[in-house]
This record gives sequence, structure tokens and C-alpha cells, in this order.
Amino acid sequence: MHKTVTWGATVLSALVLCAGVVWITYGIQRFESLPLLSVYAVCFLAYSMLVYTTRTQKQVWWLLGVAVLCRLLLLPAIPNLSDDFYRFIWDGRLWHQGVNPFAFLPSDLIKKPLADSLPGINEALYQSLNSPDYFTIYPPVNQLIFALATWIFPDSVVGSVLVIRSFILLTDVCNLWLLYILLKQAKLPVRNVLLYALNPLVILELTGNLHFEGVTLCFLLGSLCLLQKERWVISAIFFAFAVCTKLLPLIFLPLYLRRLGWRKALYYYTVTGMTTVLLFFPLLSRELIEGMSTSLGLYFQKFEFNASIYYLMREIGYYRKGYNVIATAGKQLAVSTFVLILVFTWLEKNRRLPAAFMWVLLIYLLLSTTVHPWYVIPLLAFSTFTPYRFAWLWSGLIFFSYAGYTAGGYTENLVMTALEYTLVLGMLGYELYLLLMKGRESYE
Repeated sequence: MHKTVTWGATVLSALVLCAGVVWITYGIQRFESLPLLSVYAVCFLAYSMLVYTTRTQKQVWWLLGVAVLCRLLLLPAIPNLSDDFYRFIWDGRLWHQGVNPFAFLPSDLIKKPLADSLPGINEALYQSLNSPDYFTIYPPVNQLIFALATWIFPDSVVGSVLVIRSFILLTDVCNLWLLYILLKQAKLPVRNVLLYALNPLVILELTGNLHFEGVTLCFLLGSLCLLQKERWVISAIFFAFAVCTKLLPLIFLPLYLRRLGWRKALYYYTVTGMTTVLLFFPLLSRELIEGMSTSLGLYFQKFEFNASIYYLMREIGYYRKGYNVIATAGKQLAVSTFVLILVFTWLEKNRRLPAAFMWVLLIYLLLSTTVHPWYVIPLLAFSTFTPYRFAWLWSGLIFFSYAGYTAGGYTENLVMTALEYTLVLGMLGYELYLLLMKGRESYE
């Protein structure tokens, strides 16, 4: 009787999760805060029940099938919580027509006679861009996918989105398999893969909204699998592909020194660096260097969203100087991040590499001026190799940052942001207390 009830509850929770994800993707706009956050909360509760009541291998495999199905249900959708995909299409249409997207700001290009000779580069697409006054920041792997999508469907936004989503969905399904394999090899509970696989934030932000964190994660997990088999060269090549999808994995490189030793680490860095240069080479130009440098500088000195430590610094700056100190605070936090990662690398125990990735990424996120919901997805994936579940809580709370969107723009609710970080850091502190004071067993 208990087994029947358990499976009944499992099936019901799976149906609620799938229905909620579909409802959000197809039926709710980003500025409709009450229905959006209410449905997400129900999805998150259903997901949590599935994760924390699953015990058998049969249930794990069945729920992995549900996770894949949830993603497939979103295949034909146009993203409704993010408009970044318009820039993907803009960049792609430029590339396959022989124009370097790093060479022009969209706001400049649309005014030039050149734009009239480029099919698809028009006022309608331009008006959909969310950052027309900034250079593109997307590395070569992304650009290749953008160009392929717009080459296959040069005149169709829906078609291009379908191609991009197919790549993201495929790599995210690979993530489920790679996490399962790595957990099994580490002799950790394989049901931990469900923390990532069924998470509504992961499904909505990657497959739904076309963010590339999942593609980066796929290359990183593949690199870790190959590293375990001591296939150094191919592992380093995969790591380079991760860097060329999103530059963030560069912060993990110091962790390899202790694990590989100086000689092997330098060998690994050399292969990673050479592969990265080769991948960037088709794009290499003065415009690429200037454009990416400008955009990265602006990211650290102008963009701010859902931050923690930075917001405290900003308030102190307002009190002491009377203006927003992001121009200096952003630089200070970037330097502090680098220093703290080096200190962590020097002092850490010989943790499993995914666990170390988690701590390094946490340092980065806490010191960042911008923390979008999808930024915590790799943190959640790496946390599956540890007993810590603060990333699980964060993946539920961070979605509530969408509450600031309105039909006319965005206004951040700082009370909600403060509550988010208080609860997440409070849970992290409690988990560290259990580990250090109560002798709780650690996966690390």
C-alpha cells in the first residue's frame, strides 16, 4: 500500500512540475509577477518532493525521463522571460553575411548604409535588442551556434530559436548523464542528479530562456570525466571549449595546481590556452579585443542586479560620498574575487574538484555586482557532489528576483533581495555548523 501511495504521489508531483513549467513558458509574461512566482513556487515544491522522496534506482531513472520530457515540451517556445535571444540572432545574421558583430554597436550599425544591404538586420529586430549600445560579449562557441542557426533559418526568428534550443537541450541532457556518471564514480548517491535534473530554474532558464550556462557546464563535466581517466589533452581541450562558451571557467584554473602538480598543471594550461586561441582565431581582430574589453569593463563597472556584498558597499558609498560607487567598487570586488580564489586554492583541503568548483563559484557570485537567476545553475550542479544544499535553496529564492519586472521596465525590491541572501547564507552557515561542530559526514 505504501509503495502504491509513494508512486502515486511521485506521478502527481511530476505532472505538476511539467504542467507548471509549460504554463510559465507558454502562458505567463515576465511582468506578471503574481502568477509567475506563484506557479514557480508550486513547481519548486513539486520538484523538492520528487528529489527528497526518491529512494530507488528505478525511481531515479523514471524521473530522469520526466526531466528530459519537461525540456522537450519547451522545444517550440519563444522565450518569454528573457530577450537575450534577439542579440543571438543579430550576431548570427551578421556572421554568416561576413560582418564581424564585434566591429559595430547595433545602435551605430542600424544608422549606417551597410545595414540596408544586410538581410535580416532591420529596425524590427533592432527594436527587440535589450543592449543595443553595448558590444556583443559572446565567445566563439556561442557565435558558431548563432551563425549556424541563422544560416539554416535566415529569415525566421522561430526557426533560429529552435536550432539554438536544440543545442542547449542536447547539452543539458548530456549534463544529466555526465552528472550521473561522475556521482557513480565518486560513490556518491546517484539520486543527487535529480537536484539538477528536475530543478525548474534549470529547465526554465536553459531550455526555456536559452542561456548558455548548461553548454558551459557540459564541457566542464566532460573535462572532469576525461581528467579522471588521465586523458589530460582531451580534458584540457574540453575545458577550453567551456571557456570559449563563457569566460567564467577561467576562475577554476588555479585549482589544478595542487591536484596536478606544477609540471602537469602547466601542461594542462598550455593545451587549454592554445585551444582557446585557436577557437578565438577566426574572430581575432582589433574590434574583438576592443569590443570585449569594453563590454567586460562595463559589466564590472556599470551593471548591477540582485547582488549581495556589492549592494552593501553601494549603500555605504551613498552614505559617505552621495553617489553610486560602482565604478570603483566593481574593480575592488573583481580584485578581491581574484585574491580570495587564490587564498582558497592555497588553503583548501584536497576536495573533489567539483566541490572545489562550488566554493570558488560561490566566492565569485557573492562578490559580483550582477547575479542573474541562471548564474547559480552551475553552482547547483557542483553542489550535488557535496552534502550542502544552500544552492538548492538559492535556486528557489533567486527566481523571485523576477518580481521587479513591470510592463515598463525593472525596479528591484531590495527587501526581497536581502531576504534571499539572508536565507541562503543562513542555511550555508547552519550546514557548516553541522559539519564542523556536529561531526556530520562530508562528501568532500
